[in-house]
Amino acid sequence: MNINYLAATMVLALTGAFLPVINRLFRISGIQGALISSIGYVVSLFLVLISDKGRHVLKGFFTTDPVSILVGALILVASWMVMLVVYWITEKDKFVNELISALMISTAGALLLLSANNFVSLAISMELMTMPTYLMVLFAFDDKSFEAGVKYFFNGALAVGFMLFGISLLYGMTGSFEFSALVKNLFADPLVALAAVFIFAGFGFKITAFPFHFWGPDVYDGTCPGVAALLTGISKSAAFIGLMRIVYEAIPVVAGHFTLILAIIAALTMTVGNLLALAQKRVSRILAYSSVAHAGYTLVAFAALSVPLSVTGIIYHSVAYVFMKTAAFLCFAVFLFVWGARTMDDYKGLGKREPLLGALFLIFLLSLAGVPPMAGFISKVFVFTAAVDAGMTWLALIGLLNSAFSVAYYIWIAKQMYLEEPTLEKPVNDSPNKNWILLPLAVMAVLLIVFGIWISPVVDTSAFYAAKVGF
Repeated sequence: MNINYLAATMVLALTGAFLPVINRLFRISGIQGALISSIGYVVSLFLVLISDKGRHVLKGFFTTDPVSILVGALILVASWMVMLVVYWITEKDKFVNELISALMISTAGALLLLSANNFVSLAISMELMTMPTYLMVLFAFDDKSFEAGVKYFFNGALAVGFMLFGISLLYGMTGSFEFSALVKNLFADPLVALAAVFIFAGFGFKITAFPFHFWGPDVYDGTCPGVAALLTGISKSAAFIGLMRIVYEAIPVVAGHFTLILAIIAALTMTVGNLLALAQKRVSRILAYSSVAHAGYTLVAFAALSVPLSVTGIIYHSVAYVFMKTAAFLCFAVFLFVWGARTMDDYKGLGKREPLLGALFLIFLLSLAGVPPMAGFISKVFVFTAAVDAGMTWLALIGLLNSAFSVAYYIWIAKQMYLEEPTLEKPVNDSPNKNWILLPLAVMAVLLIVFGIWISPVVDTSAFYAAKVGF
């Protein structure tokens, strides 16, 4: 790992750790807390961007390459925007600094997960990313958040249990936790396949893939929408990259035998997610089941792992997903805070009442649907092309049908916002500084459009990683 990248994670984690202490000592306001946190994010982002320079440390545990730099920088930007929105909608809550502290520490864990090349560091990074979110899910401290917190905790514990059991089997056969050592020492043994099943199952829980998806919508709907933005966007994108490193660097010998199974799981995840999303009335649950469907789209690229374009599909969809899903939940959070809008009926006419916020939400919905020129469209192009190149045209067709089918509920939300008469009479929380909170959302909208047109950074990064793993 590059020392600058390690410093970035340390700066972010320590800023988050000391933020509640600073608040206790000086009783800082929400604006001051946001400023202190922003300084931590800016310094961390700068260190990540220059992490191609300087000496390396912890070489057996972490690696710093263009993948971790690119995705890490974008995750930092997304987390920074989440922090700004969350501070705005929860400024008067006495525990807001503790919430932001947990957000920053969880993001530091995500940065480490992106660069882990050893099963020990991977497991520790995964838990560093996940454990603060157990507290964050309970932030509302009501019956619904308690239920969500219990479900999330037990499913998270189950996921790490599955993963650690699979890792222990691999260690027992090879005597090493390093990905590179596993590639050299793996042999034809049924236990290798069993270990891979447990590791895939553990990641299945993390990314809400079928049939491990059942906890996701209840948790995303039951917690604060700002927390859901972290769980669905930032955490899942980091988990996609972590799983990619395992598949291509640690167990490629076994992973090739799972392509059909991964393809079936991808098809089921896409279809189940989209069908259940269409049946929902609450916007948060629509977005939650949409998150399940997008896990299926990413798994299409994993199923096509025999071709180098699968790497581009995974990385591009992770890049697009971290912004479009995070921002969609943040838009929902702002609508909920200002207007108390939860259901589809509540969204009637809100596009006219809030033209700028409605336009931004529409951009994120169109990117989720895969409409050009958004990054969501380009990512799906790479994902489905990879499936065709790998001889899985049937899977690409299922993906295209699901993508077209998903447009229905995204357009349904847009129809409610722009073509219906308003049902909510007046805002629940109105603020003269309301337009300021649109800036973080606008940043993410611009980045989605930029990466929908300017594909070189992601494609070049993917080409580097594909060459690194032997394509």
